[in-house]
Amino acid sequence: MIPSPLIQSLLDCPALPSIPAVIQRVLVLAADPDVRLQPILDALHNDPALTARLISLANTVHYAQSSPAETLREAVERLGLDTTISLSLGFSLATASRIDTQSSGFDTRHFWQRSLTAAIAAQELATLCCQGNELGPVFTAALLQDIGMLALNAVAPLDYTEVIGTLDDHDQIALRERSHFGADHAEIGAWLTENWGLSLRCCEWVRRSHDRPVREAIALPGDCVMLSGRLADIWLASDGHRTLAQLDPWLSDEQQRSELLGRIQARLPQMAGLFDVDAPDTLDSPRLLMEAKQLLLDRALRLQSRLEHQSQELDALQAANWHLDHALRYDPLTQLYTRQYLLSLLETHFEQAYQLSQELSVVFLDLDHFKQINDEHGHPVGDEVLKNFASLLVDLSDPDVHVGRYGGEEFMVILPGYDRHQAAGYADHICNTLRSRPLLDHRGAAIQITASVGIVSLKEEDYDSTDELIHRADQRMYLSKRTGRNRVTHE
Repeated sequence: MIPSPLIQSLLDCPALPSIPAVIQRVLVLAADPDVRLQPILDALHNDPALTARLISLANTVHYAQSSPAETLREAVERLGLDTTISLSLGFSLATASRIDTQSSGFDTRHFWQRSLTAAIAAQELATLCCQGNELGPVFTAALLQDIGMLALNAVAPLDYTEVIGTLDDHDQIALRERSHFGADHAEIGAWLTENWGLSLRCCEWVRRSHDRPVREAIALPGDCVMLSGRLADIWLASDGHRTLAQLDPWLSDEQQRSELLGRIQARLPQMAGLFDVDAPDTLDSPRLLMEAKQLLLDRALRLQSRLEHQSQELDALQAANWHLDHALRYDPLTQLYTRQYLLSLLETHFEQAYQLSQELSVVFLDLDHFKQINDEHGHPVGDEVLKNFASLLVDLSDPDVHVGRYGGEEFMVILPGYDRHQAAGYADHICNTLRSRPLLDHRGAAIQITASVGIVSLKEEDYDSTDELIHRADQRMYLSKRTGRNRVTHE
């Protein structure tokens, strides 16, 4: 959206790019789908210089036939009406702008070199991409894609030359224009061409001329216009090989790319002469293509290196996450679940059992006289006792049973689907196993230990929370302690 004050400045500017009355008349006539060729020829005959240029163009290699065109009618029939209008518009604007901007500091020579090269590039690209019936319109839109620069220079010549400085990257130029004026030259160009009466389609192509095609396959005439300015920069920008490399997503076929550059180069000298513009320096296509290819290769290698580095970082992060998750879930000594993880599992099973009316039991176990083992044999032996007891719990538990270390020598077991009697049977089996064999042989001495156990089952009474369930199991475990240890309490 162009700011209203800028639009008013454009409307009030006496030096704004404009088209001669002859071209204006031709545009009005061409907008009529029923118009005949003769009225258009009559209008063009009012500009002898333009007529001579059109005839000369019709006799160039690109358009030449077996016999030369000698009349304006022959030239227009050979060029086609769309191309005739496009070229007439370009001839008149190029002539007028060189006069209007010769003292402003704006580089009109470079401007028309780029505009003309872009117009030729758009046509040749359209031809390669089977858009041959759109050659005239894409030439017009590509030729006029930067006309907004002339308009901004006309409105504020000193400001504009200072804003764009020596930039030749049009993406950077557009950013500075939007920052300073509130709109870029593509938007201004679309507004200008709409005021001139060009087709809405052509105006939209000018507006979007600095975008990038969405698809990699060039399927629309507007895509040819979008790429045309970048193609022109291959000749005119200081780093043409980089510009060529940027076009790789749309022009990845090396043979097609080489052919396109050759066709543009072949037309440039004659077209530049007709527009009275200095032709850009002849392109060294093989060298430029090789430099672009090397640049793409270097970029691919850097990308591959970056991806490998990111992959290594991701692997390291995943490993760190795994270790962190393992540390949160598993007790480092016994490799049973930690208290924190056990409580989260109990919450899940508690809610599920309530919703589905399922059985759920919790078993609390505390090793009897464990402090005495630490005092008599040392903490390393105590640790071995804890590890062996943990292994025993795992061996005696079904796969769907969750076993964990609650703290110190206390252990907790979650038994999904177990009622109180099944849980008691499980606990009795553990206690009987402890009674029947030592847990550890230390320096020829058998170390045997027993456990005090408390059991609680969800359906024995109404429990509102896991905290109540754990509290009751803990109470029963301590009841086993107070009544002689080495026993199971479940009511």
